[in-house]
Amino acid sequence: MLTEIDAQIFLESQRGCFQTDGFRSFRTFNFEEYEAEGREPFGKLLTFNDETLLPGQSHIFSVAETCRIILLPLVGGIEVALGDSAALQFVDSGEVLSFCALPGEHYNISNPYAEEAINYLQIRIECNETDQLHRLTKFDLSNKNFLLPAHSGREREASVYIGKYDGREEGVFIPDAPNRRIFAFIVEGAFEFQNRLLEKRDGLSIRNANEIEFEALSNDAVILVLEV
Repeated sequence: MLTEIDAQIFLESQRGCFQTDGFRSFRTFNFEEYEAEGREPFGKLLTFNDETLLPGQSHIFSVAETCRIILLPLVGGIEVALGDSAALQFVDSGEVLSFCALPGEHYNISNPYAEEAINYLQIRIECNETDQLHRLTKFDLSNKNFLLPAHSGREREASVYIGKYDGREEGVFIPDAPNRRIFAFIVEGAFEFQNRLLEKRDGLSIRNANEIEFEALSNDAVILVLEV
């Protein structure tokens, strides 16, 4: 019996937006004051924010439920401070920082540059962990036309892959298990993903897919794929 694939496109232009003088956050799913129909968490994927900090600016985030925070710089690097700690961890482009956060905790993300804005992704995944283990993963997008592992969660919690592709290069993504949910996000360029056109900063959620085919439609196109 064939299983019907369930898919939903999240257009770049229809994301929620929160902005202050030095900070801007585009939100694919409901987050803090942004609430919209059809933007509920996608399974264990609670948050997917595309955020920008102007030079020298910072922003404090609070946590309402136990989750794993995944931070992935896209342009420049970020500095992260957990709680009231004065210790800063620098996370550069080509790196991913992940850590577990508990309800009531907070963390600060800052732009260490004096003249350049930074852009990064903030992802939150539902988890049951209570440890404070930080994990820093590195990847190299010069290794093109492959999906590279950027984060591997414990006990099939969540996995994140990223890849840069030449135009007309094709790929196949096979989930670890048939019941896994897939979320794709276009960082740069355009892709055809499971027969759906996705352009820069569009997202797509997919359920019930045993195999997903995709093709880059522009040179140096970058795609992020989450398996949750």
